[in-house]
Amino acid sequence: MNDVYVEFFSDEALENVMCLLQYKPKRVVYLGYKVTMVTRKMRSLEKFAKHVSPETELEFIEVKRDSLEDCISSMESIADRYPDALYELTGGGEMLLIAFGFVSASRNLKTLRIDPYTGLEVDMLPGERPTQRRDTLSISVKDNIILHGGLLTRQTGSYSTWSFTTDFKEDIRTIWDIAKKLEHKWNRYCSIIEDVIKAHPCDETGYYILPKSALGEAGTLLGRLNGKGMLKDFSQDSRRIRFRFKSSSIRHIVTKTGNILELHVYEVASRAPEVFTDQIIGAMIDWNGDKNEEEKRIYASDYERYMNATYDTMNEIDVVLMKHTAPIFISCKSGKAGSNALHELETVTRRFGGKYASKALAMALPLESSQNGSSFFRERAKEMHIWVIDNIYHLTDEELLSRLVKLQP
Repeated sequence: MNDVYVEFFSDEALENVMCLLQYKPKRVVYLGYKVTMVTRKMRSLEKFAKHVSPETELEFIEVKRDSLEDCISSMESIADRYPDALYELTGGGEMLLIAFGFVSASRNLKTLRIDPYTGLEVDMLPGERPTQRRDTLSISVKDNIILHGGLLTRQTGSYSTWSFTTDFKEDIRTIWDIAKKLEHKWNRYCSIIEDVIKAHPCDETGYYILPKSALGEAGTLLGRLNGKGMLKDFSQDSRRIRFRFKSSSIRHIVTKTGNILELHVYEVASRAPEVFTDQIIGAMIDWNGDKNEEEKRIYASDYERYMNATYDTMNEIDVVLMKHTAPIFISCKSGKAGSNALHELETVTRRFGGKYASKALAMALPLESSQNGSSFFRERAKEMHIWVIDNIYHLTDEELLSRLVKLQP
């Protein structure tokens, strides 16, 4: 293994870390334009490196974008200091690549390229035929967010709300079967139950006594849940329903309309670990996770300007999957989805995934029944390269998994 690799600094964060992921060398030298190599991106790289290769030292060298002489001089200096370095050619602008060609003509520099999406590596050593091989490189959702300058907060659902034991995954499947049969009634019933529970809290043991007059038809959902073992100590008379939830997780599902769809998408994706190498549900992202409080005031993100938000922008993405190094951002809608959902998904994906990320809108109901102007909506989503997976209530688990596997930028 070589000790030093040279990366041409890229706007696409993933293109800057392929050698780091593959070889975890002693040093990576980043050569890039001053206009591209901004402080925020360099700090994000350093933070990422501490997670995936803490022994690797990073060195940043800035050059003028419009000065071929400066690019050549900097590259010759690197070649003098690190004569055995390998040069990774994925990123970099035209002037740097022209300078590399000029220097390499006399120095016989060793080069390689690792495709961030496929993991295909092509090695080009002086005097030898190019060779290629394909490796499986992976990063976690957490590290992908760090690489792009953000931070997964403790409010993220995978950390704070859900514990995906074998028993809970079975509960998800059980409740999803109930929701499928109810379809649009599921949202209405859950909303009613949420309101009634707020008005009639449980006692210190978690025991609820709810009036049937307030529950109305939503009481039938509690009966179905009890029939499937999702409630405990269930009893009822002509006026009241009494019960305990099987667990706090079941309570979270029943008292928030969209949770079961998110959990279903997450659970189905978890059945293909060879495809989806990491996954997070309810990803709560701090957009400025790599900055202190003062810097947050100075560096307003694109999303903050778009949403006219405060400097400390937070955003939740329902499900984030990783296909090795490429993230997939999924927004789940159990009811209607407006155009804002598309814009938010597009903005978050661009910020935390770049061109290698995929994005999808997962909808429980058919788009045509939940969205006015559905043809325009679907066309707009297509223009934004957002996949729409709708009518999930009527998809088998196998059909949903197949559609998730096919997601790509």
